[in-house]
Amino acid sequence: MGQQYSAQFKTRTSLLLFGNGWAAPLVLYFDNPQDKYKEIQEILNSPSKAKMLELEATGPIKKVTVLASQITGVALQDEPQLQ
Repeated sequence: MGQQYSAQFKTRTSLLLFGNGWAAPLVLYFDNPQDKYKEIQEILNSPSKAKMLELEATGPIKKVTVLASQITGVALQDEPQLQ
C-alpha cells in the first residue's frame, strides 16, 4: 500500500512581467506583489514609457532592470507552496 501524505499548502503570489520579444515571462516574488502590480500598471498606463525600471525581488531573481517600453503586460499568479 502507498503511504498517505498530509502535506499542507499555502498560496504564494508571484508577479509576471511579459516583454516584447521575450520567450517567457519573468516570474518575480515580492513581499507585497499587489502593490508592485499597481505601481507597474500605473507606469505602463502613463503617456511617457521611456522609463527604466529597477526591481528588487525576494525570489530566485533578486534584481532586474528593464525599460518600461519593453514591457507588454503584467499579471499576478497564485501558486501553491508546500509549508
